[in-house]
Amino acid sequence: MIGQTISHYKITEKLGEGGMGVVYKAEDTKLKRTVALKFLAAHLLNDEDTKERFRREAEAAAALSHSNIAVVYDIDECDGHSFIAMEFVEGLTVGEKVTERPLKLEEALDIAIQAAQGLQAAHERGVVHRDIKSANLMVTPQGQVKVMDFGLAQLAERSKLTETTTVLGTPSYMSPEQAVGDKTDRRTDLWSLGVVLYEMVTGRLPFEGERQEAVLYGITNQEPELVTALRAGLPMDLEWIVGKALAKNRDERYQHAEDLLVDLQTLKRKLDSGRSTLIGRRAAASDIGASQAPSSGRVGDLGHTVSELIPTRMPKRERLAWSLTAVVSAALLGVSLVHFQETPPEAPLRRYSLPLPAGLSPNLRPGGGFLSWSAVSPNGRHIAITAAGPGALWIQDFDQTPPRELAGTQGAGLPFWSPESDYIGFAAGNELKKVSVQGGPVIAICELPTFNGEGSWSPDGESIVFAAGRPRKLYEVAARGGQPSLLSLFEELEESPGGPIGQELTTQGAPHFLPIEAGNHVLIFMKQTLSSRTVDPPSIVVGDLETGRQELLVTGFHPIYSHTGHLVYTADQFGGDLWAVPFSLDTLSVTGEAFPIAQNTRNATVATDQTLVYVDIPESGPEHLVWLDRGGHKTGEIGQPHEAIGWPALSPDGKLLAFTFQARSNEDVWVYDIARETRTRLTSAEGTDMRPVWSPTSEDVGFTSNRAGNRDIYFRRADGSGQAQALLERDEFVYLTDWSKDGRYVLFMRADGISPATPADLWYLERDEGTSDWKPHQFSQSPFHERSAKLSPDGRYVAYVSNESGQNEVYVRPFPEGGRRSTVSSKGGTQAHWSRDGKELFYVEGVTLIAVPVSTGSKFSMGPAKRLFEHSSLAKTPSYPMYDVSADGRFVVVEAAEVTPDRSIHIVQNWYEEFRDREQD
Repeated sequence: MIGQTISHYKITEKLGEGGMGVVYKAEDTKLKRTVALKFLAAHLLNDEDTKERFRREAEAAAALSHSNIAVVYDIDECDGHSFIAMEFVEGLTVGEKVTERPLKLEEALDIAIQAAQGLQAAHERGVVHRDIKSANLMVTPQGQVKVMDFGLAQLAERSKLTETTTVLGTPSYMSPEQAVGDKTDRRTDLWSLGVVLYEMVTGRLPFEGERQEAVLYGITNQEPELVTALRAGLPMDLEWIVGKALAKNRDERYQHAEDLLVDLQTLKRKLDSGRSTLIGRRAAASDIGASQAPSSGRVGDLGHTVSELIPTRMPKRERLAWSLTAVVSAALLGVSLVHFQETPPEAPLRRYSLPLPAGLSPNLRPGGGFLSWSAVSPNGRHIAITAAGPGALWIQDFDQTPPRELAGTQGAGLPFWSPESDYIGFAAGNELKKVSVQGGPVIAICELPTFNGEGSWSPDGESIVFAAGRPRKLYEVAARGGQPSLLSLFEELEESPGGPIGQELTTQGAPHFLPIEAGNHVLIFMKQTLSSRTVDPPSIVVGDLETGRQELLVTGFHPIYSHTGHLVYTADQFGGDLWAVPFSLDTLSVTGEAFPIAQNTRNATVATDQTLVYVDIPESGPEHLVWLDRGGHKTGEIGQPHEAIGWPALSPDGKLLAFTFQARSNEDVWVYDIARETRTRLTSAEGTDMRPVWSPTSEDVGFTSNRAGNRDIYFRRADGSGQAQALLERDEFVYLTDWSKDGRYVLFMRADGISPATPADLWYLERDEGTSDWKPHQFSQSPFHERSAKLSPDGRYVAYVSNESGQNEVYVRPFPEGGRRSTVSSKGGTQAHWSRDGKELFYVEGVTLIAVPVSTGSKFSMGPAKRLFEHSSLAKTPSYPMYDVSADGRFVVVEAAEVTPDRSIHIVQNWYEEFRDREQD
């Protein structure tokens, strides 16, 4: 038809062809302007009713006049062919722009805002598009957005619903009501614009499948993966906007384009002013079938469901491996195809999330919470994973499944790789060990001063530097094994003239060797100075083991080097924001500004091919207090959720519950009336008020506070009347731990500093009979850290925690005379607590609550220990109890009020591609 004149339009070239018909570029010979002619496919207008409905809608669209809507000029028919003449728009469709890579957030928001403005204008005139998709949004070279194809919606919708056997196309943008054939309205357009926004920022559609049936099933029955799970650095506001736009119930969706427009513009202003908040990347769904497999329930192209991949008659350990295989196989197939092809100079960004299956539980960090440990090999072909349960080391190869358990590695933690990726080093017990990536004998390298073992292999493969001890120090040992030596980089402790109160010490950790280009023995590590009064910010330092040179780089934890020319590190010791900063191997210095990569991360490692691997940790969300029975089953809830709750303590009469919760920089003590379900705030001073302890009458609450600079002891009436009164103020740090049942004694811990390495002793205050005067007495004195003292109900014995054996254990000693102690725990114990009747002593081992029957007569005796239940909140603190027990034997613990995402191993290939343009800007 090129060269022909249809009506008064001279056709000059063909622009495209599709299921709706053919589009030509033409010249309007009357008005001397360029137009686009869309000739509709004959089957779309096969009856007069359809033709008339089309004409009415096209006429309504022709009445629209807005800068973000492509104008409809004419509707006509020639030689039996119906066509529409519309504004010719030069540029690219959003679909064409997203084909290369996800759009920059600023560009995506600008496009969405302009599209919403166009829809708002149309909806105000009563016109609904019904076929918003990336191919119908044109972006001019000047950045102006034009919504195309108004007036064709009824035909497009009708066409899609009858094409039930074709490969997926525009059904991916259909709303749930369109998918089931319900009546549509303006909210349908807002859903589809939400799909386009999702596509622009992630580079993929929220609902995908090989056939349209699978797509429509996903639209009506499944939730899409969160945008923040697919791309780092997105603001939480965007996740909320997309989630609301894609609400399946249209009554919960945006009701008007204006509402969506306001939220998009607000987010854009926040970004422009730097006030937007990043959200951590999370697993999109606990059901892997909903998030990573097609909606048919099948994994990748394997043609089997997850349950089909797991043989039923198989030993438990083999089923564990197959369970992990079924979950990650689809993702790993994609990874392996990329890993073993040549990577172009600017390879595309690829992202995979591997949720840890239930059978491969996260490893437990001594004295801390649940953590999953993983490390990618330098060659980018394996991931080393440590797990709880048997506590073995597993290897996930990118080119095959299932994962492999390495025999003889029980108790492994903190894995790190040799430079050739042939060995994995790890800590187990008090030893540093190594094992071949292919398995085989486990080789002991050396003993550790204490369990820790954060390590790094030198680039020449000859030595290993690891951190261990309290405070942590850096040691070097030959990779073949031998006696470790303290590195000269470590600064020895020096006492200031003021004595132990003025003592300062330096702790070091997280060593990581730089590539050989930086020198033979150059590494980066974390360094922090602590004193009795302050804790300096953690510093990442570069050090040369041969020259002793040290240079401060940035503030942060756990540094690693990426061959993109960056240091990658976290902002918090136990996980948090993941940052990158440009770094030169030539000058061993930072060369630019740091920028965030992701949030809620831990254990980041980077292979030489720019594959970034890290572990996902849940966001800290609202918590609440719950009742558990002796089996760990929840029997009730107490009060309302708060952001961060700690130190629950039941009053002696069982009617009140004291606890702390943190808001912004303040941690305060509150009291909850269990029967009346009301709460009273006891403290509001700046700083930290913590560890509430009840008086024997249930009338007063004692607590530890730093309001005066030190840690001192105060008390206040439980009903909130009066002012807080100081019970003990000293130059040292003191922590209240218990109040005797007869009111005569108050137990506290006294330390010269806040470092765990500073010795702490047990003391008590004794009240003179008939007076309000209290006299301090020392109960224990040792070079160790003794804490968490709790009096037995009859006042005869004190249970406490000490690290004198090299790890925390629970001991019991007669009170007040002291004397011979009894060892209660043997495999690690913290948070000692007596039952109300004094017949049991509880303590925590890891995350397990253990009960020991006891007798507190003239001689202390114990029965066999019994493991009651596991609960993650029990690992929140290694010292003061994070639980309490009632007279009827129920337990109060802290629990997350909302289900948090499963921890995942995240794999990001060519991670820097996402930030290359941003950093260059």
